Amino acid sequence: MAASLVGSNPKILSLNSVASATGLRTATVLQAQDIWRDFGGVIAVAGATINVPRGRITGLIGPNGAGKSTLVNIISGAIKPRSGVITFEGVDITAEAAHRIAHRGLVRTFQLSSEFGRLTVLENLLVAAPHQVGESLIGAVLGKRYWQNQEAALVHQARELLIRFGMSAKEEEYAENLSGGQRRLVEIMRALMAKPKLLLLDEPLAGVNPSLGQEILGYLEALRDDGLTMLMIEHDLAAVERVCNPVIVMAQGKVLAQGTLNDLRNQQEVLDAYFIG
Repeated sequence: MAASLVGSNPKILSLNSVASATGLRTATVLQAQDIWRDFGGVIAVAGATINVPRGRITGLIGPNGAGKSTLVNIISGAIKPRSGVITFEGVDITAEAAHRIAHRGLVRTFQLSSEFGRLTVLENLLVAAPHQVGESLIGAVLGKRYWQNQEAALVHQARELLIRFGMSAKEEEYAENLSGGQRRLVEIMRALMAKPKLLLLDEPLAGVNPSLGQEILGYLEALRDDGLTMLMIEHDLAAVERVCNPVIVMAQGKVLAQGTLNDLRNQQEVLDAYFIG
């Protein structure tokens, strides 16, 4: 079993848009109950139930094919479950479209970065912001005086993120010229432009060199400390041990256990299914 990662967290600024969750750390922000999903008769998720506590980073681990990404796709509305119920902040979102779920504050990143290569880093962040009045019909009719204040506020928000994630020097760089780790940072910043209440992270360290990986973990820890709730799929167990509590283990579409990674090491079913294979 890998040991915890070492290294100090980078000193970063605090986002005004992420509210403190003091006093709410034990509350459940998201619950998925008895979720089932199959594809052509092959069961991908088999009665999975998870609870995501507010103000923490919940880890979601398991071997390849365990159903982790499918479950996150279901939670985000990208695909619909065959059965089961998903509630977000007490509201049933099971049948809602993905864009409506995102508008509620449940936002995700992807295993493969989805930035626009021929846009600059700043432009990538700006296009990710929802509810832009300049893109509406009335905005087109009324012109710049109608939407310029919002645009200025979004530019300010984007530049605050660039400062926070140490990417200010790359503001005018085309995204296609960035390294894999820098693209991962852009992916996270794009999600934060939507001011999420819950951020779903699909392997945020994939394709990232170890040094930048530790920086990303530091950024995630700081976001958590600001009160942002996250559910994170990750294969790097040292990273999971560093930032995640609780940790959920899936195998063959089922949830096997939930607890700290240290607790899970002592459960034979988990060892057989995940750590041994």
